[in-house]
Amino acid sequence: MKQKQHSWGALRSASLALLLAAAAVIGQAQSFVNPKTFDTGIGSWIIWNGWGLQGSWLTWDPTLDAASDPNSGSLRYDVPFTGDSGDQFMTFGTLHDAWGWDATTEVNVVGVYTNITFDFKLDPATAPAKDGTFGTLAIGLVTDGWTTHQEGTWAIPASATSWTHVTIPIDPTTAGADKTVGEYINMWSGGNFTSTLSFNVDNIYLDPLPTNAPPLPPPTMSLEKAGSSGVEIIMDGTGDQWQRNAISTPSGGGPYLWTSQGSYPVTYSCTITNFPDLATHLGFEAHMYLVNGDTAPSGQDVSGSPDWSVPDLLIFRLENRATDLLAQIQWKTNYPNANATNVPVAVSAPSALGTWSVTFTDSTHGTLTGPGITATNFDLPADAVQNNFSPATSFLQFGMFKDDGANDGHNNGAHGTFSHVQFTGATANSIDDDFSGATLTNKYAWRKTDANYVQYVPPGTAWIVDWTLPANQFSPQAAAAITGPWNPAVFTSTYRDPSAMHGLLSQTALPSASAGFFRLIKRPFVQLQVLMPGETAAPNTLTGKTGTPAPQAVGTPFNVTVNAVDAVWNVVPSSDTVDITSSDSAAILPQDAALVNGTQTFSVTFNSTGSFTVTATDVTDATKTANTGSPTAAQ
Repeated sequence: MKQKQHSWGALRSASLALLLAAAAVIGQAQSFVNPKTFDTGIGSWIIWNGWGLQGSWLTWDPTLDAASDPNSGSLRYDVPFTGDSGDQFMTFGTLHDAWGWDATTEVNVVGVYTNITFDFKLDPATAPAKDGTFGTLAIGLVTDGWTTHQEGTWAIPASATSWTHVTIPIDPTTAGADKTVGEYINMWSGGNFTSTLSFNVDNIYLDPLPTNAPPLPPPTMSLEKAGSSGVEIIMDGTGDQWQRNAISTPSGGGPYLWTSQGSYPVTYSCTITNFPDLATHLGFEAHMYLVNGDTAPSGQDVSGSPDWSVPDLLIFRLENRATDLLAQIQWKTNYPNANATNVPVAVSAPSALGTWSVTFTDSTHGTLTGPGITATNFDLPADAVQNNFSPATSFLQFGMFKDDGANDGHNNGAHGTFSHVQFTGATANSIDDDFSGATLTNKYAWRKTDANYVQYVPPGTAWIVDWTLPANQFSPQAAAAITGPWNPAVFTSTYRDPSAMHGLLSQTALPSASAGFFRLIKRPFVQLQVLMPGETAAPNTLTGKTGTPAPQAVGTPFNVTVNAVDAVWNVVPSSDTVDITSSDSAAILPQDAALVNGTQTFSVTFNSTGSFTVTATDVTDATKTANTGSPTAAQ
């Protein structure tokens, strides 16, 4: 029964060696519905539950087909925009195209598909938006775990009342593109449309790489000296021009607003030790958000955008302008899904670097101080403070904002660092974090609004090892000498930006005291490995393991290790799901479980006497070879 429970050089004191190694690519294409022609219906295309406007406005139109085929049709959008500032729509379909939320088919598009293409026809009866346009579509990929990645945008032209072919290039460095499950079409109106937007879409297609196209170049490695320790917030390259991320105060903590502390002064401060330059990063911003939690929608404490979404908050922001930096305080009340427009103080500053403080001397009066500016007083209306800034719950965020108004990507990959944040004057719940611990949560249970683009750089981080993307199936290794032996590189943490991966490396983690060599090696995941108790992994050997399975007692659980490995038994990172079976028909077997960094431990119980085996099968990707462990005695 189955009871489911670059080139290299040497580092001598101040330099690092890097070596790039490559191996043959092993892969197999998966079949899926491509293109989606909507011959008989909408297939898997649906309105994303809970994201934007809901209803039944996405339908099949049998009267319109891009090829004028009377036996086919297209996807019909009749989006009921209302003029509300929060209006948007989100639709998507899956590669398997059988039904919505169907992740049966998962495809690696990197180096295989170059564009998302489709045909578009605007309904001539559609009225333009308030700005005279027909809006801008955002198009992207949906990957494993239902994560969305914008690949590009397309402004709908007035001429699109005739069928128009649209091509959106796929960025091969898109996170998770090796596990793509679908495509999406989205539009943010923000109140621009005041009536229904109607159009048709046909022939949604992942455009394959031409057979004569050159292969993608292998990744390269490089090295940079680590910057300041603290919280580093990075702007990705997904095309989200308004991206902002932050650390947020602990869940259930507070109160954090000045009105709830019982005495004054109350001060909020942040120290910035790294910030993009004015010349090339117009608009980039650092901020502190002081948020009324009672009126904030659910989840805004771990969202980067409470400045827009919540009705009641006070903001301190530092923004790059053409010739200087603008330091200002803003606030809004009873105004969800809109920008704060009240500005009690705004001053020009020479630089963002240094410590900035907002100090309240009583409930309605305060002072802004910072490097290179004169301390400037500000006032708040008493009624706003009493009615909107005296909540039972509240939270703080310290963050950065891409603010790419030109939407030209000039702030993609830009980043800034907080080295110290404080909330002082409180009788309780005060905060004073200089980020001197080994982890972000060493002193307080900070929460990240994004696990990847909010990074903690601990003290002692000496180097950052970088490697370009795409780097599918490549793994970093380290050695004390160019001749090896080579072992998996040990980083404090890793993160990615639009074009590269980055591994944080402490001085003490170098392979030797005076030298270190790093390389990337490609080890494709082709098979599973089962290790029984008593066995040890032995990569690059004939069987991939050493030792003899230890006999197991009938009815007593024992652990089996399953690894994702390459052709010569090296462990390869993977998160595929594994199923366990046994030749003992009475065995108690575990539930299917996902590998974590290419490995997982499963509990098995033999319930018969004899010699039995355990088999691991990849249920995510049938092309991966299953593995049966060594026969093991049950007695």
